[in-house]
Amino acid sequence: INVANFRFSELSAEEINSPMKKLAFRNADLTDESFNELLKLLRYTPELLQAEFDDCALDGVGDFQPSESDIVRELGKVETLIIRRLHIPRFYSFNDLRSVYSLLEKVKRITVENSKVFLVPCEFSQRLRSLEFLDLSENLMVEEYLRNSACEGAWPSLQTLILSQNYLKSIERTGEILLTLKNLTDLDISRNSFRPMPDTCRWPPKMRFLNLSSTGIWAVKMCIPQTLEVLDVSNNNLDSFSLFLPRLRELYISRNKLKTLPDGSLFPVLLVMKIRENALSTFSKDQLGSFSKLETLEAGDNHFVCSCELLSFTLGQPALSQVLPDWPDSYLCNSPPRLRGQRVQEARPSVLECHQALLVSGICCALLLLILLIAGLCHHFHGLWYLRMMW
Repeated sequence: INVANFRFSELSAEEINSPMKKLAFRNADLTDESFNELLKLLRYTPELLQAEFDDCALDGVGDFQPSESDIVRELGKVETLIIRRLHIPRFYSFNDLRSVYSLLEKVKRITVENSKVFLVPCEFSQRLRSLEFLDLSENLMVEEYLRNSACEGAWPSLQTLILSQNYLKSIERTGEILLTLKNLTDLDISRNSFRPMPDTCRWPPKMRFLNLSSTGIWAVKMCIPQTLEVLDVSNNNLDSFSLFLPRLRELYISRNKLKTLPDGSLFPVLLVMKIRENALSTFSKDQLGSFSKLETLEAGDNHFVCSCELLSFTLGQPALSQVLPDWPDSYLCNSPPRLRGQRVQEARPSVLECHQALLVSGICCALLLLILLIAGLCHHFHGLWYLRMMW
């Protein structure tokens, strides 16, 4: 729909009492002037909770200046504003939205995704006093502008911040910049290309969730906050994980290069671990036993060596499916070649493979008995005398 020339027909607010709770525009063309007209809809939708703009185009520079007689001071009961893939041809000339600061003061959740956002002005951030959730995924944020956006007093109620797929480079600087967000608990900075992780970092004091997936990190260090309850480091280049996290309840570490399960003593209260698509070759009863409170483990799609030890363990644990939700379909043998592609649950190695020590012992005993028998016969029938005579 093209609402570039939209003009709201003046009706009495008493005539319309709409129960509408969500208003969404998709593939709509807007202008600065039509935006002002759309604001008049708020008078007729007192129950509206969510406004959404998907794949829209705004032909303007954010000059939202309604006349004093028509001006709307706030968004009523609207708590959620979602903007995805907003196309602004002149976004480099875009205003700082000062004219709509007051409109968003009571909004609790804002998503502005893939819309070329590179800065939220400090004053605007400070006016968003009720904001609890902010998603700025797939934009142009860098540390220098993030510092201005997260200035002192900015987003005082913010609990969840998503900065996935932006242009952040330093984990250390990002954590330091966000120290102003005293109530921040959940931070998603996935899909950024970070430099190597430093040994120490500073983070907001209430951090409980951190998403560092798809950031290209090679190692985890003490930079990770000790207050975390959920950590996602999936799809990176980790070949080990030896960081002590006393409060961690969920660890997502799939699509890395780990060859063994991490030591369970590092996570005394861990409940969930997902370690799919790594380089695990086996796991044992002792390894699983080190996780004292583990309830869910997803370790499928690894390179399992179907050794006798692994198969003996799995056969002796009929209740594995209670801990491994992806058991048995995702657990396939990678070696030996004879068993490759078979499910671990169904693999059956030969007796010779599983009892090599017993087989070698039996052969040695048989050889020893044969030697003793030959020696006894030689002694009884004077075999040594005959051999000397033949010589």
